[in-house]
Amino acid sequence: MITRRSFATSLAAGTSGLTLSCSGEPKNAPTPRRVVVLGLDGLDPKIVQALMDQGRAPNFKKLASTGTFRKLGTTMPALSPVAWSTFITGTDPGSHTIADFVMRDPITYQPYFSIWETRPPDRTLSIGNYELGMGGPGVVNKRVGVPFWTYLTDAGIPTTVIKIPTNFPVDDTATRAVSGMGTPDVADSLGRFNYYTTDVSEEYPGIAGGLVHQVELRGGRVEAQLAGPGNFIRKDRAELRIPFSVDVDPTNDTVLLEVQGKRILLQQGEYSDWVQVRFDVASWLLGISGICRFYLKQAHPHLKLYVTPINIDPAEQAMPVTFPAEAGHEIASEIGPFWTKGLPSDTRALDSRVIEDEGYVKQAELILKDRLRLFEHEWERFREGLFFFYVSSTDQDAHMLWRNMDKTHPMHGASDVRFSGYIHHLYEEMDKLLGRVLPAADDDTLIVVCSDHGFAPFSRQFHLNSWLREEGYLALKAEAASKESASLEDIDWSKTAAYGIGFNGLYMNRVGREGQGTLGDAEADRISRRIASELEAIVDSDTGERPVHRVYHRNEVYSGEFTREMPELLVGYTPGYRSSSDSVMGESGAKILDLNPWAWAGDHSMAHELVPGCLFCSHPLRGDNPQIADLPVTILSFFGIPKPYDMQGVSLL
Repeated sequence: MITRRSFATSLAAGTSGLTLSCSGEPKNAPTPRRVVVLGLDGLDPKIVQALMDQGRAPNFKKLASTGTFRKLGTTMPALSPVAWSTFITGTDPGSHTIADFVMRDPITYQPYFSIWETRPPDRTLSIGNYELGMGGPGVVNKRVGVPFWTYLTDAGIPTTVIKIPTNFPVDDTATRAVSGMGTPDVADSLGRFNYYTTDVSEEYPGIAGGLVHQVELRGGRVEAQLAGPGNFIRKDRAELRIPFSVDVDPTNDTVLLEVQGKRILLQQGEYSDWVQVRFDVASWLLGISGICRFYLKQAHPHLKLYVTPINIDPAEQAMPVTFPAEAGHEIASEIGPFWTKGLPSDTRALDSRVIEDEGYVKQAELILKDRLRLFEHEWERFREGLFFFYVSSTDQDAHMLWRNMDKTHPMHGASDVRFSGYIHHLYEEMDKLLGRVLPAADDDTLIVVCSDHGFAPFSRQFHLNSWLREEGYLALKAEAASKESASLEDIDWSKTAAYGIGFNGLYMNRVGREGQGTLGDAEADRISRRIASELEAIVDSDTGERPVHRVYHRNEVYSGEFTREMPELLVGYTPGYRSSSDSVMGESGAKILDLNPWAWAGDHSMAHELVPGCLFCSHPLRGDNPQIADLPVTILSFFGIPKPYDMQGVSLL
């Protein structure tokens, strides 16, 4: 049978030298060599170096002294889905198409999530209020290109790829895989929490990422409903819900939860174990299984109960999160349920103050333990070939707890200082993780530790679309001209030359590409050069700093057939600055620069040369300026497989 893997490889292999004999067996016989890669998202070289100097990272220090330690050049923008897609394919966004977390449909200008999409079925069958999809692709990964491990798999070399970003839904390209960043929960692509409170004064206007439920305590009991996914076989996609109850102890800070026959006793400040829940789609015939944790924020005087996003149950997968599918049940049977949501930490719940620093850190600790259990399970089974294992904690926890350790950050005063050392503690845990694999290093086993980018403070936000609006590059409709806060729907595209979508992207409104384009190619190029110059000249009057370190033209950093669809300009911010969340979604307002008000206080969507990642290797590497695109070529080279023609990097061996 022709699989997606074999078909894609045959198209892309070209002059890679991976040819088949007449018998159909690969000429490249499996080698006894092994490659072990720890992908530690956001691991910052400055922090690692400081901990090595202090004697707090002995395994990193040992690997650096016996092998190689370098800063690792990253993509522009220095965003995880962009950089890891380059690691996976050996190409840049002009080829693999993932240029940001958020991109836009050029015809409608509407933003979309870049990693995957749900495509409609080939045909539907309508029966009353129900609509059944018949065939079709369903959920599709939007990343283009051949994962480097495909060449290994096709050469008969086993490949284990655990939690790598932009690999949802998983497929047969690896021997064994668990999906990572980009994996949704059962209800929402980015994850949606539920929060229940009896405090009527507790309000969260404009909250994103969750549902807040005002509930009543009657006779010591709260009756509530757990909101889940939409019913995908109903035309109205009515939300599925599960009833549950909470009995509050009248004297102690304790509650008893009951949901679908399961009883959970919780103390204040405690997370429950995983709770499996099932949403009935069509009575008992069809259902969606999920797993969640309950966190009792407060029992008295008001009940305040937080529920994590409902993760896809790995044992009964609503969407494919493991390959082969039965691996999910096998892993869950051995280590218990585990976070399947691609970015497990609920950063939006902390940003909205539904949970506080303490609640976030307790969740972060559970996530890390969960991930390390998964590592131990997979490491014990690994014998040969490629072993890739990814940790998200080093990225997500740095985003949310940077302000706790950084006394210069404007949000430091509002932070819980008990967690000022948490990021350094997390790096020490990564050192211990490295200690588990380091003994395997030998002439035939390559140990690699890499990160997709580093980190920097995010203190002030730049409202890119507000600046474009003020400078006349972005125009509003007449009826919206007086609006302080304007959305994409308020833009007059017939008078707009440029707009921002995503964390770093700035698009020209081109004729022939955009749905209502106004600029020809020559004019678009002229205006883009002027905008770049003007952005780089801006000075923040409150700090005296330039918020924009450098603006890159796409042709400087991208190549490939999709380059024309990419943003013309990529705004590289100065550390301390980042695009505002409003601008990411194409919105504009009165302010151009102001303080970052969020708990999310560390970031990396700056000029990419200012936030390099880390590269540790057990073997000597050549060159002083390794790039993330070099890593897939290097790994293939170690196994004796020549560089595929479409990869852009070089072997560092």
